[in-house]
Amino acid sequence: MMQPIRTETLNIPSSVDQIEKVDEFVESFATSLGFQADALADIGICVTELVMNAIVHAHKEHAEIPVKIQIEGGEDGLRVSVRDFGPGFETNTIPDPTSPENIYEDHGRGILIVRAMMDDVQCTRLEDGMLIEIFKRLNHSA
Repeated sequence: MMQPIRTETLNIPSSVDQIEKVDEFVESFATSLGFQADALADIGICVTELVMNAIVHAHKEHAEIPVKIQIEGGEDGLRVSVRDFGPGFETNTIPDPTSPENIYEDHGRGILIVRAMMDDVQCTRLEDGMLIEIFKRLNHSA
């Protein structure tokens, strides 16, 4: 389990114009830990995907509902938590985006992409929303 040496939070309104701010926040933090370009790109893609899902799907772009992002850095990596206050979802009910009937859909790939790029992904349905936590290991030899 990662022992955080630094933690920061960012609370944003549910507005897509906040995505750049989130990306800059996460990239700056991850860079300070020593993540290199490929890992920075993976982390940025995943966090912005999760935040966009919270804004669009959970909150229906109601700006008054916040999305809470917490980022923790440790010697072994980076953990990011994205918290929304929407209706939530069950990860086992998400249609498989790789199945033939879904292959041409223009949505539904976010969690699949996040799981492929991160070292650990935890989705927790809460009474009042979702908490998604992702972890990316820091490769000290790179």
